[in-house]
Amino acid sequence: MAQGDYIGYQNMLTTVTTGIAELSNICTDLGMAEQVGDMNLVRDRLQNHVFSVGIMGEFKRGKSTVINALLGQNVVPADILPCSATLNYIRWSPDKNAEIHFKDGSIQTVAVEELTNYVTKITAESEEMAATVDHAVVHYPCMFCQNGVQIVDTPGLNDDDRMTAISEQVIPTLDAIIMVLAVDSPFSKSEAEFVRNKVMTSDLGRIIFVVNKIDHIDEDDVDRVLADIRKRIETSVLEKTAAVYGKDSEEYKATRGKLGEIRLLPISARNALKGRVKNDRRKYEESGYPAFEAMLSRLLTEERGMLELVHPANKIQSAAKEAIRTIDMRLNAMRMESADFQKVQQEAMETIKKNRKQKKEEIKLLKAKGKNLYADLLPELDTSYEQMLDDIRQYVHEVPITEADLRDADSLKTFSEQMTPHINQKITDVLSIQTERMINRINSQLGDDVKDLEAFGSKFTSDMAEIQTNIAIHAQSGSSKTQVGTGVAAVIDAATLVFAAQAFGALVPGVGGLIAGWREHGVKGAVVGGLGGAGLAFGALNAAVALGIVANLPLALIGGVAAAFGGKAVANLFFGKRKQTALPDIAEESVRTQLLDSVDTSIRNLQSEKVLEKWLKNTCNETYEAVAEDIDREWENTLSSMEHTLSRIEADLAKNEEEKTRLEKEMESQCGRIQQILTALQPVYQKLEAHLN
Repeated sequence: MAQGDYIGYQNMLTTVTTGIAELSNICTDLGMAEQVGDMNLVRDRLQNHVFSVGIMGEFKRGKSTVINALLGQNVVPADILPCSATLNYIRWSPDKNAEIHFKDGSIQTVAVEELTNYVTKITAESEEMAATVDHAVVHYPCMFCQNGVQIVDTPGLNDDDRMTAISEQVIPTLDAIIMVLAVDSPFSKSEAEFVRNKVMTSDLGRIIFVVNKIDHIDEDDVDRVLADIRKRIETSVLEKTAAVYGKDSEEYKATRGKLGEIRLLPISARNALKGRVKNDRRKYEESGYPAFEAMLSRLLTEERGMLELVHPANKIQSAAKEAIRTIDMRLNAMRMESADFQKVQQEAMETIKKNRKQKKEEIKLLKAKGKNLYADLLPELDTSYEQMLDDIRQYVHEVPITEADLRDADSLKTFSEQMTPHINQKITDVLSIQTERMINRINSQLGDDVKDLEAFGSKFTSDMAEIQTNIAIHAQSGSSKTQVGTGVAAVIDAATLVFAAQAFGALVPGVGGLIAGWREHGVKGAVVGGLGGAGLAFGALNAAVALGIVANLPLALIGGVAAAFGGKAVANLFFGKRKQTALPDIAEESVRTQLLDSVDTSIRNLQSEKVLEKWLKNTCNETYEAVAEDIDREWENTLSSMEHTLSRIEADLAKNEEEKTRLEKEMESQCGRIQQILTALQPVYQKLEAHLN
């Protein structure tokens, strides 16, 4: 990672984590246990976060050399044959070693030089060993990884089914994807399929396409080759967008307008590695690597890193507002008569009880809407199966069948086996489109359903504010102590910027941020908007990533369906119920008919097993459950905090005048510390605002 970008991001990270730690101490003193717990979780996640950079592509593209050039040393194995057979994580460490994590759960530490024997397919022995390995973690003192980055070396996408599956399982976890292309095979079919089927149309921004081996062609041809590759990528992206949204959609228009933002760079990883190993600065700079590393650094810090900071920065803001409210209520209540407070407290507890009961009903209703949505979408799955069948049948009708394919049993078997991956890919193509469409429908409806909570949320906020106001009304007027809380609240409002909870007001910014996000940007906006509040969307984000909703498509579903087809259908095309057919009697049309029958049987089997139905049900239920539970937790935290504050006020009123004076000074000091925290965070808020805009 470029040092300048990293230092800027690290300074922001330090400011945020310091603010969380300081505010957590204040909230601890105020007895705000719920807010302290949330902030500690956020801080731990932020401090332990590592940017994951995945290197992906077909074999013979130079993926390993690209990695080694980033590291500045020959660390990962490279070979002219398909090499990596496992996932290999490269992380910074002052020591050089490799941890081999076996599938049985055991771990073995070996020298880096021995890595080839465990994770490659270079020899029969190493391939056999690699089959027992889950993943490897390489520890190495490489400068690039020192700044909180880990590199993920993946097997080739076009190697075999197992390697492809290994590569796909890590995709949703990556902050950046380096797609390694090559000038001698520009944007091949499998690379186009990766773009279409393994990342959602809205998530292409985390991919950097690098065209390797640029030193293999004449420099006068570089621009022409890059233009051709860019056109191929753009065509693939537009085809996918049109298939998911339609050519007349706003999404398609927006994608067309952003094609110029596709990241595409020419490099020579070989020359970059040589330049670094031999300390040849000129060779390194001519390799194109400085521009590549700068682009990757900006992607990680200015884009992925900024989003990583939104939630923690606004968790501080949310907790600060809650702390100010607590302090303001307690300062005002100290001037109340005990009898007056008891009356206000009794009314407040009744209000809390009513809101808690209503909250439970609202959350129950939201969860039920997930089940209703599944029922509403269910009939559309029949269309999905028919579309899948029609598309694959159309493909089969266009498959060329030659006389050589019909020559003998071996020829027919070869033809059958060759058809399997092609038809699997067609299934993947169709499923990718169908599931992404369905995901968009779910996200859109979930946004509408969450917005339906606004009415209760507004009343909830109003009720909590009324409790605070009632205490202020009963307090003595004109006291300077009243101005303490009000003054700091103004400072917090000034720091709010774009992250304010416009829909629900200041007391529950998490819910308001989520609602505003749904209005503007759907699921992506909800994640950003919710993270801009009080941590509301944090669990929902994790659940969404796990479900393939935010970060990726449901790859497990797609891969599982394709594997089921390959195992049950084409491989047995001529050796199942048609086995008795005499070879001389098999004509081209007969072969095609048998293939169509096999396709039909396979898709109908998937339909009878309700593969898509099970996926849709889980996706609807689990997504709604995740969001509902986060909203529930956010509201419950506010109610619990209010209950605790009322309890603390009751204890405050029992203190003598000297103790009250000391407590007032202590809380005034806490207000001053909160001001300092927010003032220090002001530049961070400004940068985040500029980035999100």
